[in-house]
Amino acid sequence: MTHELHDFFYPGTVALIGATDTPSKPGRAVLENLASFQGTVFPVNPKHTELFGRRCYATVKDIPGKIDLAIVVVPSTFAEQVMGELRDKGVRRVILVSAGFAEAGEEGLRRQERIKAIIQKENIRVIGPNALGVFNTENGLDSFFVSRQRVSKSGPGRLSIVSQSGAITVILMEALARDGIGIAKAINYGNRIDVDDADALDYFADDPKTGAVAVYMESVADGTKFLRAAKRFASKKPLVIWKAGKYGMGAAAVISHTATLAGRYGLYRAAIRQSGAVEAYGFDHMIDAAKAIALMNYSCMGNRLLIVTNGGGMAVAAADQAEQEGFVMPRTPEAVRHRLNQAFPPFFVTNNPIDLTGSGKDEDYYIALKEALPHYDAAVVILLMGATTVTEKVTEMVARACHEEQKPVTCCALQGLGYTREAMSALLKQGIPVYPSPERAVRALAALKKASCRSLRRP
Repeated sequence: MTHELHDFFYPGTVALIGATDTPSKPGRAVLENLASFQGTVFPVNPKHTELFGRRCYATVKDIPGKIDLAIVVVPSTFAEQVMGELRDKGVRRVILVSAGFAEAGEEGLRRQERIKAIIQKENIRVIGPNALGVFNTENGLDSFFVSRQRVSKSGPGRLSIVSQSGAITVILMEALARDGIGIAKAINYGNRIDVDDADALDYFADDPKTGAVAVYMESVADGTKFLRAAKRFASKKPLVIWKAGKYGMGAAAVISHTATLAGRYGLYRAAIRQSGAVEAYGFDHMIDAAKAIALMNYSCMGNRLLIVTNGGGMAVAAADQAEQEGFVMPRTPEAVRHRLNQAFPPFFVTNNPIDLTGSGKDEDYYIALKEALPHYDAAVVILLMGATTVTEKVTEMVARACHEEQKPVTCCALQGLGYTREAMSALLKQGIPVYPSPERAVRALAALKKASCRSLRRP
């Protein structure tokens, strides 16, 4: 049976109500973004007969045939009239991009409630209002009114994004795109007059293109519904949730953003843990966790951690964070230490953490990981690229050992100016998550551990 959200992501025909060629208006950006869509697009605006080579229709009723999805970008004062026209046309899937509803005050709330009455009576599913809508890398569907000239959007990947905030949606996508990490799909539901985060998780749980989901939420409309959907998803695939509006001022900001109440953070935190999801504590943690989950695909991993470094202080910082995250760091087995002591200079530290010092060379990283990693569940590798004995080839050595041993590994690259940027880029291309601090590398690995162990199966 096809899920109710399927046509939002895989429509054959799309009507864009409010299409325009005016550069400053959202209807222009959405129309340009739909140029990559593999289906048929019908621009609608009574002021135009043609837009960018496409015939433009005065009203929805003038469009021949069936419309699978309507994207509405008209001012909120006209939205009610447009919804009536879509109802009469038989359109059952609508993305209401328009703002100026409940988040704008009493009059906006009344408009929103009137539209809600229409869709409930006619069984019309709506994303929005005050929403970007959907993004699907598989068929090029992009209802976001953010121009591709302004924002880097992700290519294909296994991670999908569910977000209450449009800005956060785009920022997450751009941050991931900078690291070359693609996404499968994204949905921003805004004021959630109908479709919400629980609906999205329920859909993505069975979506073959989605291997994991990152959620940004400020509130939930139905706690029981959300918990049920989150549990179902997290039992199948990794789930990361960032709950914003935790405290007084943040919670107050939520009200002005989407006209919803943030609720008590303690309840949300308990629900996230009960669902089996990984909680992200802020933007950086969300990006770090999403990066690890998007790049690495491992079944349940243990908590025995190996640290390999060429700078002892950074290893201490990593070890401190490791203990906070529930990892243990057993000593390097005697047989392994014996072989490492034979291969390395006497001043290298071969206990765990393995410290190659400032004299460590590219190949020393390979030797250390190849010998020690089989005896651990995961590793954090620290690269201080300012050391003159380390070259750009160190990333090849690290990647080779990681791929041969098939163990989850995160990296931290520091110092060395341009060498560090090149190292980070090279590691990401090899599918190894890399971070600007040892603490973030450890926390990302911990997120992967929690997510993988709570998922019964992986796609």
